[in-house]
Amino acid sequence: MIHEVLLAIDVGNTNVTVGAFQGEKLLNLWRLGTDPKKTADEYGAALRAVVGLNGSGTSKVVGVVYGSVVPALNPAFEGAAKRYFGVDAVAVTPESPVGIALKVDQPGEVGADRILNALAAIELVGAPAIVIDFGTATTFDCISAKGEYLGGAILLGPKMQAAALARCTAKLPEVDVVKPKKIIGTTTVGCIQAGLYHGYLGMLERVLEGSLEEMKPAARGKKIHVIATGGLAPLFMHDLKGVHRHMPDLTLQGLRLAFATLAGRNLVRPGRTHGRTAGVQKQTRNRAEVHKA
Repeated sequence: MIHEVLLAIDVGNTNVTVGAFQGEKLLNLWRLGTDPKKTADEYGAALRAVVGLNGSGTSKVVGVVYGSVVPALNPAFEGAAKRYFGVDAVAVTPESPVGIALKVDQPGEVGADRILNALAAIELVGAPAIVIDFGTATTFDCISAKGEYLGGAILLGPKMQAAALARCTAKLPEVDVVKPKKIIGTTTVGCIQAGLYHGYLGMLERVLEGSLEEMKPAARGKKIHVIATGGLAPLFMHDLKGVHRHMPDLTLQGLRLAFATLAGRNLVRPGRTHGRTAGVQKQTRNRAEVHKA
């Protein structure tokens, strides 16, 4: 049996994350390296190869949606979608009518990933909400009780901090970002790791605390859901007070939801319902790790 699938592609600064959806179900997820020098053929071949993995070889790609923070790669993925799957890629941009009002000074500057995170948070968890996305940069995205995108904060990611420290000093090595056993390091590596982890945690706590305070009028007395996503979320979220959920595939879910709106169709299996159903929320929440504030 041939299954129709949607390819959702999150083009980040470090990785290209690809998800294959059959209706509301995320079948598989892959990560490719981000390389602006790669061509449509190179990425197209890679996409076709990964779709054939893990039992997806019986799947037919009937839609491609992408959000990108690397504009140089947009033509490559649009070309790959057309050439290798015979479909026109649907791009999510600040101008895309996905149903979120961007209440910021310069809406055109909002990254696609931040819009997608906000969309998924609203649809799958509810508003008001704050999404903390641990990527190359760490972003805070704030959503009002009315589902409006309010803005947020952008922090240098911890891996970038580690790289910058090594690059800008003569003797300090680049180290892995891990949680050390103690704050007072007794080796150079231990000292750096203590500063990276605990210093970063303190920065996160301050930004979250201030964001929650400033959001009170927009929250209208409702509980503000705090959601963590991104590669380094598991490292920090257990020590970051106030995080309620871990949703690792939040951006991909935003792409799926955006495609349903922009392409005017839902790719669902027989018997499944469309839109904001309890089934969608239950499925996503089952994947999420729920933490007490």
